[in-house]
Amino acid sequence: MIFRWIFDLLSSSIPLTLYLFACATILCVVFQLVFLRKANHREEKPLTAKHFAGVYVLLFYLLLVYLVTGVGTVWDIGRYETLIRMSEVHLIPFGTYDGTIVGTAPYLLNIYMTIPLGFLLALIWPRLRSVKKVALIGLSFSLAIELSQLLNRRGSTVDDLLMNTLGTVLGYLLFMGLYTLFTRRRKPSSCQAKYGNSPEASPTPTKKKRYSSPLLMHEPIIYLICSFVGVFFLFSSNVAANLPSFGLGATGDVYVADNQENHEYIKGVVAEISGAQRDGPPSAQQSSRGIEA
Repeated sequence: MIFRWIFDLLSSSIPLTLYLFACATILCVVFQLVFLRKANHREEKPLTAKHFAGVYVLLFYLLLVYLVTGVGTVWDIGRYETLIRMSEVHLIPFGTYDGTIVGTAPYLLNIYMTIPLGFLLALIWPRLRSVKKVALIGLSFSLAIELSQLLNRRGSTVDDLLMNTLGTVLGYLLFMGLYTLFTRRRKPSSCQAKYGNSPEASPTPTKKKRYSSPLLMHEPIIYLICSFVGVFFLFSSNVAANLPSFGLGATGDVYVADNQENHEYIKGVVAEISGAQRDGPPSAQQSSRGIEA
């Protein structure tokens, strides 16, 4: 079900998805080609293609987060009479919870949305296998999204911040649980086969080497910053609304919006992503994008 939802989200307007993905990745690619490649060549154990494959999985996940949350951009400044509206800022924890089962849905969805973030951070970067580090990254990333949403009238709540951070920690714990489970099932290493399980007979383990380049040491933070900054400064709802309107239908067929009605629908999707339609009732096609980070 979740994969079907992701497919519908990405294929509803392919040019829009590609435009947002380009904004989210262009600075990351520049960082890799201009700075990281040189620093990587100087290391004794350079980063592998497998590592960079994991990085682009993370960037694809960030694309989904940006599509769902509708982050504000610099192009939203000046669209409203006031830059920040305090009525849309909720600083009291669980102050918007109505006590119903339906009211718990936004909390659960915000937790679920950031579980992959904690999982991927621990999977790709072993030095981030610390609950404090992962929680801090999840908190900072969620805070950046919440602050940006002040520009496009989607509203910012401390509940979203707490649930996103909790989801990141749960993703980290999920990875560590699976990692511990599978490493315990591994066969004895050649060292254990040679020296046995006795601590006295085993050689002293060598200390893991730290990267000499600050770029490699802070690589995950740089990716998150570059991705968010790229979307914040490069993505414009006005540009997206004028892109060709075509996507994939339910049967996988390509459809082209060659009439005004379909083109207006794409404009509505873009406007809803940027938060411009927050005060109006969402349509049935847009209601599935109800998560606010």
